[in-house]
Amino acid sequence: MTPADIKQRLDSLLPSTPWAHLFEFAPGIFSVTEDNEKFFKKATGLKRVGEVLLQVAEMQVQSHSLVGKRVLDLACGEGGHSIQFAEKGANVTGVEGRKLYVERARFAAEALGQKVNFISGDVRNLNSQLGTFDVVVFSGILHHLGIEDFDGMISELGRLTDDMLLIYTHVSSELAVRNHRLQGPQKTENGREGFLFREHKDDATAEQREQQVRASLDNTFSFWAREEDLINALRSAGFSLILKVLTPHPFGWENASYRPIIVAKKV
Repeated sequence: MTPADIKQRLDSLLPSTPWAHLFEFAPGIFSVTEDNEKFFKKATGLKRVGEVLLQVAEMQVQSHSLVGKRVLDLACGEGGHSIQFAEKGANVTGVEGRKLYVERARFAAEALGQKVNFISGDVRNLNSQLGTFDVVVFSGILHHLGIEDFDGMISELGRLTDDMLLIYTHVSSELAVRNHRLQGPQKTENGREGFLFREHKDDATAEQREQQVRASLDNTFSFWAREEDLINALRSAGFSLILKVLTPHPFGWENASYRPIIVAKKV
């Protein structure tokens, strides 16, 4: 794909909506640039999260190599993490609920010469024919799901994962409750405690919710579990070794206190 082809394709992928993931498609052609400081900072942070997840995966996965491993990237967005894992030789499937992000992800993989199977779908209602995976990446999505989804989603992650689950999420620490005006506490049906974060206005239309690409797909509130409750839920889902990545962490010590990176292993 030539630079001219790349620019033409970028112009067709709703350029008015800033990209969430940072790519350099060709020398000097980026998905988001420093001119857009807010979104460049966010995209840079997501790229760093992906780099940490990749580093941890290579250290902790069976045989310490991602070559040939089956990797599932849930709520993959524009495919940043998926493509990073594909570059290491993994066979990657990415699932994403927003049509625009799926189109961007497929374009990014093509432009960067990587083969990734991107599927349009809701992580809350996955096709059982997906099977199971050596590594499941669940980055930046758990804290966008509703309280009614938490128990079932953790159980599903246990079913999908043969070896290792990588989670980056927000939890409801005291700092998070204060900084993000969380509401609660509340408990899931299984008794997991956490707080609620407002994603959309009560009267937001389906179209407005779709356009809020960095918010939930449709639920008005999302559920941020307490970290201890999240760990206990993962244990109940069959993960016998659960680790927390303290360093490297992309967001500094204070923010990392309620934005953990968690490695859950089946051993």
